[in-house]
Amino acid sequence: PAGLASAIGAVQAGLAPEDMLIMERERERGGVLNQCVHDGFGERSIGKRLTGTEYAEFFVNQIDELKIPCITDSTVLSISPDKEITFVSATLGYTTVKAQAIILAMGCRERSHGSLRIAGTRPAGVFSAGTVQRFINVDGHLPGKRVVVFGSGDIGLVAARRLMLEGA
Repeated sequence: PAGLASAIGAVQAGLAPEDMLIMERERERGGVLNQCVHDGFGERSIGKRLTGTEYAEFFVNQIDELKIPCITDSTVLSISPDKEITFVSATLGYTTVKAQAIILAMGCRERSHGSLRIAGTRPAGVFSAGTVQRFINVDGHLPGKRVVVFGSGDIGLVAARRLMLEGA
């Protein structure tokens, strides 16, 4: 939620919403929060225990109320020293915009397969916990019926539980 919260804070500090532009990497605003259907978000920051999707919605609703423009499904390609941003998006294609100030809130990304030390360059059927969450919770696809979850981190356990609930 860092990028969305930063934009809200900028408006609250006096910046006009029409002078801003949020560029979201994902198809939906809120980034990786949208794949987190478990709760535990927002308890410290807003005093409510929410799912990741509810927490994202909390910020997205404020962005909509403030009418802060946002381009989804976009990738920033470069930022020049004079703050010229070159990006591609599904709706605008290859585009360049000039900024007076830039806030980089680059979201969270799971480690790549290479850093997870999985043998091979493209092991078929081997997914990280975050990818499994994205498949099930966002795209609505069960990656398999017979699964093995390797590891015991909290996200791995959340993914394992979700797989079981979906019939794996």
